[in-house]
Amino acid sequence: AQANETQPLPTEYFSKLPQYASLKLSPDGKHYAVTVPKGNSTSLVIVERATMKPLKAFGHGIRKHVSRFHWVNDERLVYTVSYEELGRARRVNKGEIFATNIDGKKRIQLFGRSEMRSKNMKKRAMDASAQIVHILPQDPKSILVKVRKWGHDLDTPDRLYKINIYTQKRTLITRMPLGNIAVVMDKLGQPVFAKGKDRDGKKHNYWYRDGQWQELSKDHKIKGYTVKSTNAQGSVLYLTKSLNSGTRGLFEYDIASGKMSLLFNHPTLDINSFIRVPGHGEIIGVELMEQGISYQYFDKQHPFSELHRQVASTFPGKDIAFYANSMADNEIIVKVKSDKNPGDFYLFDREKGAINYVLSSKPWIDPKLMNKRDFVQFKSRDGETIYGYLTLPKNSSKDTPLVVDVHGGPYGVQDKWYFASNAQFLANNGYAVLQVNFRGSGGYGKQYEQVAYRKRSTMIQHDIIDGTRWAMARQDIASNKACIMGGSFGGYSAVMAPSVAPDLYKCSIAFAGAYDLNYQMKEADYMSVDSVSHGAVRKYGQGKEMLTAQSPLTHIAKLKIPVFIQHGGKDKRVPPEHAKILRKAFDKSGQPYQWLFKADEGHGFVDEANRKELFEQNLAFLDKYLK
Repeated sequence: AQANETQPLPTEYFSKLPQYASLKLSPDGKHYAVTVPKGNSTSLVIVERATMKPLKAFGHGIRKHVSRFHWVNDERLVYTVSYEELGRARRVNKGEIFATNIDGKKRIQLFGRSEMRSKNMKKRAMDASAQIVHILPQDPKSILVKVRKWGHDLDTPDRLYKINIYTQKRTLITRMPLGNIAVVMDKLGQPVFAKGKDRDGKKHNYWYRDGQWQELSKDHKIKGYTVKSTNAQGSVLYLTKSLNSGTRGLFEYDIASGKMSLLFNHPTLDINSFIRVPGHGEIIGVELMEQGISYQYFDKQHPFSELHRQVASTFPGKDIAFYANSMADNEIIVKVKSDKNPGDFYLFDREKGAINYVLSSKPWIDPKLMNKRDFVQFKSRDGETIYGYLTLPKNSSKDTPLVVDVHGGPYGVQDKWYFASNAQFLANNGYAVLQVNFRGSGGYGKQYEQVAYRKRSTMIQHDIIDGTRWAMARQDIASNKACIMGGSFGGYSAVMAPSVAPDLYKCSIAFAGAYDLNYQMKEADYMSVDSVSHGAVRKYGQGKEMLTAQSPLTHIAKLKIPVFIQHGGKDKRVPPEHAKILRKAFDKSGQPYQWLFKADEGHGFVDEANRKELFEQNLAFLDKYLK
């Protein structure tokens, strides 16, 4: 897309969802499989590589999305379907798995509530929720799945099955010891290790030995570590653990000798992601995110290290991700993304050393017209270093207004360097955008996150406020024109921060925020899973007195600025009653506010027309008070 740099781009450039989500090449290199979002559904399209013509499309209708998909062999794929459930920001995976040939023949449902009811009972999908855990490389007709039968809650132990993707024949491998559990497999799909939480929120670790799960002793040296994967032989575990309550280190544990070795640790940054060998997940390096992306390789002799280095050097500072079926593939899909680019797909030919462009996730975005996202840091009022990202418009000056965009969570979540639609939209319209990774955020170590537990109305708000003041003191940002906005916890903060610092902001945009925390702890969807609710109490606190003190509703008499209240009527994460409670309080006090309520939206707007309206109304509201 080309446009005059002095003229803002159309709103829909930023509000529109991607045209392509994911791209994978068949093992024989003859076909692409690509997920194509359109409106409120996503289809899986098979494309003949030689002609780039679509061969077959698989869709499941309104509010249904093909999400994960895998080539199991040259002619057949498996894929999962997720749902837009009214009320939820993230799509819901109901455990449905389908298998199909590339031409649409022999299409069957393996698990889930069957759409394709066969009169032959043997051909019906198993009434259960399933998760793909391994594409068995030595068996091109089968996959490994973790299965939970319907009628059981999330804390009921799952079962591990091998299933034939042609005949639906299931073979029980093992029964898992817990329900809320993650299992680590070796290259061949054999279980090695599992870690999970019981109904009381207590953690348990297990070896898989001789067909049985054996719980680790309480004093075992890998207790307290998180196992990520194994090496190709299954003889070494790769684990992470925070060092001295700081950032996470990556360790190597030799199962036979019991030797533990530190492979990598950064003093201030957590590992952003792992460099894994295609086909079996062995970790040979790590990715760090600060001002752009950098890579560290500790197994420098591994063939994939050299391959990865070769491609990374072609796209310096950018994020690269490989989509390959195995290390044997000569041609590999590489996705490249950055702060200015939401994602391009390339085809890398190893023999020729050539990298050729295939397609873009948002082809209408011209990276040259986007704005750089700068990694920033500042000192909090108590002397700690706080991190974040600042997106400045072109030709910013001491007259440039500031928008502080607060992320959700808050705990363990972080704003990242990658392309951010809202920040780019606002910068394209002349605003500086600050995104603070306040204490409580992920990405900077265990202590950085946990020190803010039960302090969402105090320490976290102070970090946001201190970041705002730091930005307003810069020579390229106005010293007296700032608004605050955010969704979910960001919506909470958009009301709380201006109550703590009443003279700092000119306006507030509060999307899907929780304003009465006593109500939230009773009604939120995450409180229904026992093993999860224990963690929520640890992070957020409990008891009427504490939750009342942390509630924005308690402090709104200190508000001096107009607030734009926004919510979806079907929100289950933060029920819409919060918005109505806040509006009622504002009506009573005479507080100025604007109202945007979409009855059929959930925790985040997904309808494209609604998203465009949201972006446009936000801009008009900011322009009114800052320009």
